[in-house]
Amino acid sequence: MTYVLIASAALGGILLFLLAAATANSPLFAEHYPLLLGLNAAIALALLGLVVYQLAILARQRRTKVFGSLLTFRVLVMFALVGVVPGLLVYTVSLQFLAKSIESWFDVRVERALEGGLNLGRAALDVMLNELLLKAHVMALDLSETPRREQPTALARLREQAYVEEAWLMTEGGQVLARASREAGKPVPPAPSTQALRDARQVRGHGLVEPVGDKGLLLRVIVSLESPRRADEPHLLQLTQWVPQTLAEQGESVQSVYRAYKELSLSRQGLKEI
Repeated sequence: MTYVLIASAALGGILLFLLAAATANSPLFAEHYPLLLGLNAAIALALLGLVVYQLAILARQRRTKVFGSLLTFRVLVMFALVGVVPGLLVYTVSLQFLAKSIESWFDVRVERALEGGLNLGRAALDVMLNELLLKAHVMALDLSETPRREQPTALARLREQAYVEEAWLMTEGGQVLARASREAGKPVPPAPSTQALRDARQVRGHGLVEPVGDKGLLLRVIVSLESPRRADEPHLLQLTQWVPQTLAEQGESVQSVYRAYKELSLSRQGLKEI
């Protein structure tokens, strides 16, 4: 019986340590809250069963008036009054305090402010993307009325008039026919995906904000040019514009803080269960 008690206490101590480590916002332990709680509950029930078993033995000894049973009973009552009752009192008060305090850690106004910052950034990017898409349709209409041999020259002129960074004239397969750039030193945008080329054949065209590694955010729009002759291969016009570095960095900063806040908010339920 002594070995069982020691083993149960050791296992309970290990589980309590793991449960305490899980509260340190560790992703590894955070995924196993239910398992840790279940194991701790099982150990607690096992210890409770052991206590009930020992109390039953003590009660049987008291009924048969075994020598020393009365002294054992008095020592048990003394330890219960000294240890268990104050412990239960402190546990109850602490539980009520934590249950009310956890909710106060999460400010609804802060969450709304972070969501508002994200929505404001998305709205700014949508405005920039729609403006670039409108410029692409205007340029595509002008290029459609220009002879094919003169389109590269017209592309450079229209890019300068629209004040965009990159303008590409390409086939539906992605082959580049002409390119006009405002600054030669700017990073060359990556080639469009097959899905983007397929979406460009739609009436509105293709428009997307793309993260490009550590270079920042890229606005990309692709529209189709109307061909005056059906025999001609359809051409596509791509316009790209880099999002200002300040806007991209601030948006990423707000998104990182919002992501960290949501992770903390998700751990609230686990803290309340503990």
